[in-house]
Amino acid sequence: MTFAHAQSSVEAVRLPARVPTGEALSVLTPINVLAERLGVTSRALRHYEAIGLVAARRGTRSVRYYDRDAVELLEAVTLLRSVDVPIADIRDVMRHRGDPPAYDAALKAVLAQALQERRRCAATIEGLIEAIGA
Repeated sequence: MTFAHAQSSVEAVRLPARVPTGEALSVLTPINVLAERLGVTSRALRHYEAIGLVAARRGTRSVRYYDRDAVELLEAVTLLRSVDVPIADIRDVMRHRGDPPAYDAALKAVLAQALQERRRCAATIEGLIEAIGA
């Protein structure tokens, strides 16, 4: 995922906080189209379904299709995975989708943790460079 794509996708993290209101969804996105759009493999999307993060509808020849809610959720999941947020943490965040304040708090917590880990890694790399004496 490029930096520009990540920047434009940041808002996607907030989207799944909105629970669908039950309106008829006329657009379903096939797995191959969604995988390409998100920059992940179809296998990754099938994995997210297998572990219960998202549900897909089945079409002819068992092709998976995703409704708008599932697409929004997968946008958030792939963005969080792109910064190495663990699946277990993503699952915890997504449990709060129906409660926007709790969702925002959980999201901020996992992102702060990811940032802290990046800073720790950067400090380790800087220490290694210093140790080499380059």
